[in-house]
Amino acid sequence: MGEYAKYQGQEVKIGTCENMYYLRLDDAAKVEPIPGNIDPKHEDGLRFRLPFPDEDGQGPGVGDYKRGERLYQIEDTETGRGKRVIDYAPAWLADTISGRIQLLHPSGLLVSVPCHHGVKLPDLGPDGTAHWNGKTHALELYMVKRTEGKLVPIVRCQHCDTMWADDWDAVLPFVQDQVLRARLEAYQAK
Repeated sequence: MGEYAKYQGQEVKIGTCENMYYLRLDDAAKVEPIPGNIDPKHEDGLRFRLPFPDEDGQGPGVGDYKRGERLYQIEDTETGRGKRVIDYAPAWLADTISGRIQLLHPSGLLVSVPCHHGVKLPDLGPDGTAHWNGKTHALELYMVKRTEGKLVPIVRCQHCDTMWADDWDAVLPFVQDQVLRARLEAYQAK
């Protein structure tokens, strides 16, 4: 179900159920809830859009609802041959939270396999094998959730859309955009 509110006298979509895809937390006070819809100023358990700096001034009701912030670090290699990218990938993740992805072959074969969010490959048993071929990053900071008076980061696998909450200390070191990181650190302090 879509959630709507009034912003500057106009009705705008702010999200779907508890996901405020089109509303940043700092903009929640700018909207007036419409009867029968969520009140984003007071509801606990809502997930809000990240405060991307390039969206400043756009206001509620706009934005790419699937947008997240890739979580990675760049560090020098020990061999001195440049830098390497290290993606956020907590060790507990591969065996704790899995999603599903479907793979389609032009022959019409459709295969559903477990998604381990880029941390490990699925075990397909004796009849199949899985390999990486141009592996891409999977995990991104997706939203912030207000729960029990605190804000927590929500991470999402961009391949299977599985989401989970993590700790700020685990996520923030992987946020490369310094302005976004400063805003998220302010959320951490709340």
